Amino acid sequence: MATEHGRGRKPVPITLLMAEPAAVIAQDEAEQAAKLFKALSDPIRIRLLSLVRHSPGGEACFCDLAEEFDMPQPSLSHHLRVLVAAGILDRERRGTWSWYTVLPEPLRSLETLLHAGGPLADRAAPLSKT
Repeated sequence: MATEHGRGRKPVPITLLMAEPAAVIAQDEAEQAAKLFKALSDPIRIRLLSLVRHSPGGEACFCDLAEEFDMPQPSLSHHLRVLVAAGILDRERRGTWSWYTVLPEPLRSLETLLHAGGPLADRAAPLSKT
């Protein structure tokens, strides 16, 4: 570059901030999100979550869930245990049966990450006219 006196300037390196600091996910948030995504990474678990969420009264008995799946009881119990351990479902023992309800906060935290313009998603793109 030339200055008004005809002398060149030495280039100066600059750093561009690619994301606003508030949009960057903290380590603990990333670990929690990974735990939730991992728990939801199986189609059986996603279906279980959907069944529990849309059950009458917002709760489902293991006995009712078992009727929806063609798998041994220990396998279904394992999938439910993963969802409970991740904090996505809550489990309550009533007599010999377990009842499950959806805990909304973990799903809200994923929604915050995935909504348009959030830390993991682009801003909403305009709808194309076709």
